[in-house]
Amino acid sequence: LFRSLFGSRRSPAKPRSPCRVKQGAMAKSKNHTGHNQIYKNHRNGIKKTRRPRQMSMRGMNCRFIRNQAFAKRGMKCTPEEKEERLAAQKEAQKRIEEKKKVEKEQRLKELQK
Repeated sequence: LFRSLFGSRRSPAKPRSPCRVKQGAMAKSKNHTGHNQIYKNHRNGIKKTRRPRQMSMRGMNCRFIRNQAFAKRGMKCTPEEKEERLAAQKEAQKRIEEKKKVEKEQRLKELQK
């Protein structure tokens, strides 16, 4: 029954016409046009997209966001505390520069030996 419906593999090939388009139907020629689209787009003006004022935290690492919030709160201080912090920073910077200078002198002594 299956072979009678769909034919067997051994059935002879039927001769086909070289043109597969149905007779009487015209072939399509135009698939796309941009006619009038630029006019329609410019009727209301082409505008720049609105940029968000603050970047979205969605999809970011939640531990990072939590730590960032705590860090921001930790940075808040009064003007007096700010002056103290700046003084401490400058002092620390001086200590580091002195340490680097000593290490450089030691390296130069080792190289001269």
